[in-house]
Amino acid sequence: MKVINNKGFTLIELLAVVVILLAISVIAVSSISSAIERNKAKQNATKMEVIISHARLYYEDHRNTLEPSGCIQIVALDLNDSERLDADGEPFDGYIKYTNGSDFKYSETCS
Repeated sequence: MKVINNKGFTLIELLAVVVILLAISVIAVSSISSAIERNKAKQNATKMEVIISHARLYYEDHRNTLEPSGCIQIVALDLNDSERLDADGEPFDGYIKYTNGSDFKYSETCS
């Protein structure tokens, strides 16, 4: 009688490994995509802070010709290349509203 030496994996063992690898990849992809979204939001907030600080400097330089409360229009062409687009590739166009030379906030309209 011949002795059969089975040194391989069974189909169930291979399927279990594949299922485990798929579960790990799903968890990894979802956590990576959420991390990317959080970083985009942080990048947009940082760029907005830079744009608002530029608006404050502009106001300080032109305070004699500007109203005490109003808006400064921001056009993407006015910005540096690194500030021109948000994390999604959209241009930062809009207005910086200010009140009495302080409280600068970004807005899409000047109303």
